[in-house]
Amino acid sequence: MIKAAFFDIDGTLVSLKKKVCPPSTAPALQALRGNGVRCFVATGRSKFEIKTEHLLDGLEFDGVLTNNGQDAYDADGNLLYGKPLDAQEAAAVLDWVEQTGCACWMVSAEKSILNFCNDRVYEAMEAIHTRPPERGNLRSMLQKPIYKIVLFLKREEMAPVMTLCPTSRTTQWYPLGHDIISGDGGKRNAMLEILRRYGIRPDETIAFGDSENDIEMLRAAGIGVAMGNGTPECIAAADFVTDDCDEDGLRKALEHFALIG
Repeated sequence: MIKAAFFDIDGTLVSLKKKVCPPSTAPALQALRGNGVRCFVATGRSKFEIKTEHLLDGLEFDGVLTNNGQDAYDADGNLLYGKPLDAQEAAAVLDWVEQTGCACWMVSAEKSILNFCNDRVYEAMEAIHTRPPERGNLRSMLQKPIYKIVLFLKREEMAPVMTLCPTSRTTQWYPLGHDIISGDGGKRNAMLEILRRYGIRPDETIAFGDSENDIEMLRAAGIGVAMGNGTPECIAAADFVTDDCDEDGLRKALEHFALIG
């Protein structure tokens, strides 16, 4: 019996083409919660980014895992889980960024700052229909715990910087968008912690996603659902592949597993 559901945002809840949820999503989620299933967001975005971009307006959830699972909050905004980067490793990454002139976006619990924009930043942010973050001095960010560092690099370009942060790891959300997160964080670990708090087993869980940063979550859930618009790697990791986000894939999967009428 499914007791909890976890949903990625971009390409899963929200269309990458239209930047809004398909009309079928809100009633499907309402029906799911009405059937006693706890619903959680599991996203690479930050809590304040979700609010600023109005990504989930009109939808109700029991909690949200943000920054690829580095922090998690209940429905009232109370912190349930936090896995910031090692402070020395975050500082080492920033040293490397300043030496190489790389575009970098740092995220704490309170704010996010980007050092500068270039073509890669514009391309990656356009892909998720999001305005580039506020520009500023990244050094000021190190005064608070850092939950995520985003580098606008290709996969092979990430290797040198990752040698500077041995307890951290990276996950990709766009070919030119990589997040550096703590090694013991991530969507899977955050999901498992939330389930533990609510006394729910992983095999009583369904999870939805479309990208590399969703794979470990899909594999850990009792049922892992990949959207039809997902990456080949995400689709290969799933137990079930539904239609595209824009083709009501979320609703159709919930109906397929008889979780809604």
